[in-house]
Amino acid sequence: MKKIFTVLIFVISFLSAVYKPVSANQTDRSPLPVLVVPTIYENTAATLSFLGPLSSSERTVQFLINENQLTSLIGQYIDAITFRLRPTVASPWPASDVTYPNFDIYLSESVAPANRSLVFAQNIVGVQKQVRAGSLMIVAGSYPVGGNPNNFGTNITFDSSYLYTGGHLLIEIRHDASGGSSTSVEAAGTSTTGYGTDFSSCWQSSYTATSGMQANFCILSLTSTVSGISVTLNEPVEYKLNQNYPNPFNPSTNIKFGIPRSSEVRLVIYDAIGRQVTTLISQHMNAGQYEVNWNADGYTSGMYYYTLTADGFTETKKMMLVK
Repeated sequence: MKKIFTVLIFVISFLSAVYKPVSANQTDRSPLPVLVVPTIYENTAATLSFLGPLSSSERTVQFLINENQLTSLIGQYIDAITFRLRPTVASPWPASDVTYPNFDIYLSESVAPANRSLVFAQNIVGVQKQVRAGSLMIVAGSYPVGGNPNNFGTNITFDSSYLYTGGHLLIEIRHDASGGSSTSVEAAGTSTTGYGTDFSSCWQSSYTATSGMQANFCILSLTSTVSGISVTLNEPVEYKLNQNYPNPFNPSTNIKFGIPRSSEVRLVIYDAIGRQVTTLISQHMNAGQYEVNWNADGYTSGMYYYTLTADGFTETKKMMLVK
């Protein structure tokens, strides 16, 4: 009996040592892909700086990014953005926590950087999606130093992801005054190779500005996750919703559709009595052929309907989940 008790104590101690509880915000997925923009600065520091997105005063900043910088993001969700300090900065930033009451981020398609306007609305193509709203606290030491280039700061995570399907991208940041310290971030100057073709930027010292002036382009990092959506950027001649496959299915199925021009697109799943159960897509998308995977692992067997709505086009098809 004593030997059994001793063995049990050993097993419990061993399990306690190797088992680490996972907090609610952790996942078992692999590290998220990160893209540095402009791509030429992935491992090289730019020479200038810009007091824009992390200023303690009100700011509106727009970043216009050519699609040639973003090919690795096609079919992925953009989830976060961040910046980095210049190699010449001596101390991590901030020295103490900084809080912005409002730090809002919008993403949309963009005019080409070569066609940038200093009127902010004229740089927007389609409809902007607000991916982040409300307060933002940047904790002390979030932006490290000691590298050349430095590591990027802590991610500014979006409230809702943005599905990138190709084309030029516009990132707009609007924030009010923080009441804390400011920092300039690493940036490429307006005379740098690529400025005005591959990337461009403009800004104003107001949270609600409608126009501004030319700005250096902040070196930024975009974090993304795989969307389960494949994209083929050849333009179909008409709107089309295909029958899902396989059908019947368990637990996942694929839905193909085509849109002949840039449109606001919604792809929604309903149950047999017409209740909406999930929205697979709801945003502005470029013309192209798309394939979306729906995993119905958490749903009961039965008939389901999926509806595509885009630019006045609506079509619904049915599918069968069999477990």
